[in-house]
Amino acid sequence: MSFRIRLTHPAAPLAAAPSHARRGNSRCGAGLVRNLLRGMVCAVLTVQMLTGCARSTPQEPVQWDLSPEAQRTYATLLLDQSIRGDDKEGVLEAVKLLLTLENRPQPFIDAAAWLMLNRETSEARSLLEQAVKRVPGDLGLHLLLAETWLEQGDNEQALKILKEYRKQRPDSELVQQELGILYVKTGHFKDADKVFSALPQRLRTSFVRYAHAQALVGLKQPHRAIQQLRLAVQESPEFVDAWFELARLLEADRQFSEANEIYNSLIEQDPDNPDIWIRMVEGQIRAGKGQKALDYALNGPATYGYKLTAATLFLDARMYPEAEALLDGLKSDPNAPDEVHFYLAAIAYEYHKDVQETLNFLESIPPENRFYDRALRLRIQLLHDQQRYEDAMQLILQGQSQFPTERDFRLMEIHLYLLQDRYKEALTAATAAQQIWPSDDEIAYVYGSVLDSLGRKREALAMMESIVARNPEDYQALNYVGYSLAEQGKDLDRAVLLLEAALKQAPDHAYILDSLAWAHFRRGENAEAWALVRRATSLPDGGDPTIWEHYGDIANAQGLKNEARTGWERALELDHPNPEIIRKKLNSL
Repeated sequence: MSFRIRLTHPAAPLAAAPSHARRGNSRCGAGLVRNLLRGMVCAVLTVQMLTGCARSTPQEPVQWDLSPEAQRTYATLLLDQSIRGDDKEGVLEAVKLLLTLENRPQPFIDAAAWLMLNRETSEARSLLEQAVKRVPGDLGLHLLLAETWLEQGDNEQALKILKEYRKQRPDSELVQQELGILYVKTGHFKDADKVFSALPQRLRTSFVRYAHAQALVGLKQPHRAIQQLRLAVQESPEFVDAWFELARLLEADRQFSEANEIYNSLIEQDPDNPDIWIRMVEGQIRAGKGQKALDYALNGPATYGYKLTAATLFLDARMYPEAEALLDGLKSDPNAPDEVHFYLAAIAYEYHKDVQETLNFLESIPPENRFYDRALRLRIQLLHDQQRYEDAMQLILQGQSQFPTERDFRLMEIHLYLLQDRYKEALTAATAAQQIWPSDDEIAYVYGSVLDSLGRKREALAMMESIVARNPEDYQALNYVGYSLAEQGKDLDRAVLLLEAALKQAPDHAYILDSLAWAHFRRGENAEAWALVRRATSLPDGGDPTIWEHYGDIANAQGLKNEARTGWERALELDHPNPEIIRKKLNSL
């Protein structure tokens, strides 16, 4: 468990379901995308200040016989109200109407930006893919669409979006500028340098020069980067990020006097500005100078917010001694915020490897604190990791009582029962969860997994089929249905299609690769099956006895006796649930 990550994300389910029923986050960039997102948020905040609390979204669609223009007005108002009220269903309902009525890009930009800010990247991408067809000439829509692919980690697809748009606007210098920025964000520094160098002087804004400098740093050309940064700050003296980057590069180039002059100047201009101090801490951390970063952290503003933000930077960089030294004075401070205990817990777990001390810090978070539920999840996870299952279950039930609308505590209960082979209790818990959240695909999947564990395969398959019908991109349900069909030797063509769809959603997932290999094997396509199963066993999650049994079976079918022996022996080493079957296969060689 990476405790540092779990400080900001809910605890994952405690245990996995059986093999083939098993279930397997970046800031928006600068440039136009950043402005679009910022503009949307500012607009929402302005409306909230002017109008106060948002009214509730209508529960049923309006049934009036409205003209197209009236429908568009209604949809626009619904979108505005739903954004202000953080109502995802309302946003999607408004978008559905606007996609048939609206030819302006801004409503789609507002909706997509809101979805992205709320981590609904898939929904944002689906909207934008339709919006760019309706408003094909808008650069902002294409940039946001590219950003959704960046959020997913698919840099090449992001670049493809903007390159395709450039074909529509080959003479647009603005498109070239944004493409250069995207090249920097995706690590294509040589291409970025080429694009920026070709831009006319009037388009080489301070931010473009800053981005160009980042590309040059990536190309290990710091002196050219320094030249661009000097021009950037000359044009925009208030560009703090550029000043910090310039100071950092000067320091790396051993031009300490000028670097210190920049740092001191920034502090003198605004000595109480925590953002400046934080950037200084961050710059020293990036340079690997922990002690100098700690000096800045200790000498900066004497506020809890500043100290905790600096501590976060040290923890992210795994500089645990520096984080501990910074927080040491807050341990005994009665006025320090309760969040301090989270940071101390992270240090206790990651640095001191002391689970009990970690639990003690987490237990110090009081129930009225807004992070109490997160502390509770972490305590459950730690107790689970120590196999203190009864203690973990007590906290899970406590969480269900205190947070009845949080499904994580229900999922934890089910997984903990499954881990202990308490299938009937798991079924009872899963049934209760399904009654509370009948349309939740993850709960439905877990419910189907419990049915599978109880040997109720037909009911489990029906449940997984219902998930696929609702959400044809749910790779776990696709994998279950596809593998089940392959095991039964039924509808193998559909099995392959389902598993290929699952693999598209979750590339390099060993269980899905193995399922697809097995489907090809059952179709008599041994070469395809062999390539897939070998790939599956090479992955970190490929250490499953069933996968290695399949490895042996497929190798044996191709006459690869040594490989077959390797696969079956490995399956035994991994505690195959039916060792006698594996031994018979070995004896047949």
